[in-house]
Amino acid sequence: MLKKCTKGGIVINLEIKNGVAEYLNQRNAKEIYIEMTNRGGCCSGPVYLPVVKLGKPDCENMYDLIMKDNLACYLPKKAINKETKKVTIKLHNILGRKSLAVTGILAYKEDTWDRSQKKY
Repeated sequence: MLKKCTKGGIVINLEIKNGVAEYLNQRNAKEIYIEMTNRGGCCSGPVYLPVVKLGKPDCENMYDLIMKDNLACYLPKKAINKETKKVTIKLHNILGRKSLAVTGILAYKEDTWDRSQKKY
């Protein structure tokens, strides 16, 4: 099922795949958020990738809230742009270890990294 949200003229389609609701019910979670975590290396600088976390984010003012089927989903304002058409939350099950994953939110690199590495 899709839920449309408009953010500054951008329409975001939120899709929750099968199994996600059951996974959240097992953990008594009614809220999730997408955290942009730094997964960069020493040579590449900070590269931020989207990761699904349970609960509310610490700084709610940095997120947009979308309600879908009694689930609160917080999307990071910094990562949502014109290229964000559809955000999908799905269940991964690798060797019996379950986790949530997100697609549709692009990773990004901090612009300040390249400037700070230049020698004058």
